[in-house]
Amino acid sequence: MGVNFLRNQHLTSSRLAQALVRTVYPNGSICWVRRGPLKGLQFKVSPGMGFTYAWGIGVEQWDFQKLVQPGMCVYDIGANCGQSTLSLAKMVGITGRVVAFEPVEQLFANLDFNLRLNPSLKVIPVSAAASSHNGRLDFLFDSELSTQGHLALVEPDHVLPNAKRISVRAIRLDDYMSENWPVPQFMKIDVEGGAGSVLDGAQTLIGLHRPTICIELHGPDEQQAVRELLTKYGYKAQTLSGAAIPDPTAGWFSPLVCKPS
Repeated sequence: MGVNFLRNQHLTSSRLAQALVRTVYPNGSICWVRRGPLKGLQFKVSPGMGFTYAWGIGVEQWDFQKLVQPGMCVYDIGANCGQSTLSLAKMVGITGRVVAFEPVEQLFANLDFNLRLNPSLKVIPVSAAASSHNGRLDFLFDSELSTQGHLALVEPDHVLPNAKRISVRAIRLDDYMSENWPVPQFMKIDVEGGAGSVLDGAQTLIGLHRPTICIELHGPDEQQAVRELLTKYGYKAQTLSGAAIPDPTAGWFSPLVCKPS
C-alpha cells in the first residue's frame, strides 16, 4: 500500500474509509507498527492511536532526532496514550529514560498498557498533570476528542461541548528530586493551553538544569508563557526548522523549540 495513498486525507476522512478502518483496526485490538521509525512496536488501538499510527503517518510531528540523543532523559508532558512517548523512548534508547505525564485515568491506563507491550522501552509513567502546584485540579475531557482535553482553567476559547469535568492529580516538575525522576535534558510540552502552568511549576528545574523545551502552542496565554521563558531564563526560541523567533507573541509559530542561550 503506497504512502501517498495512505496520506490521502479525502480518502481517510470519508465515512466508507472510516468504517473500513474501524473494521481492520477495532478499538481495543493490539496492532503492530508496520512502517516508519517505530516499526516493530506494538500498541492498543484507541481514539487518536490507530490506523495512521500503525502505518507511520503523522509521526513526524515527534521527530526530534536533532534534539534528542541516546542516553538522554526526556519529560513527555501530555503523553496521552503514548503516541509521542514511544517515539521519544525509541530515541533515547536503553541507556536513556522518558518520564511520561498523563492525568486522565482512562488515557493513562492505555499509556501504561502500551508500555507493557514494549518492555524494552525505558519509561517512567506518571499519572498526573504537570502544573504550578500539587493537589487536585478540574479537567475537561471528551472521550471522542481524547487528544483535546485540558485543565478547566486554561484555554477558555477552546470549548469542548460534550466534555465532562473530572478531577485529576496535579504535580510540580520542581518535585523531581522527591519523586526520584532523573533530570531532563529535553522536555516536550503539549497540554492544550496549559504550558504556562507547567513552566511555573518547573522554575527551579529550568533555572538549575536548563533543558531544551519544545512547546506545542494553542493560544495567546502559551505564547506569553514562552516569551516569559525567554526573558526570565535567557532562552532563545526557534521553529523546528531552525528559524529564530525573537518574540513568540509577534506571530503564530508552533511548535517552538526553546534552548538556553
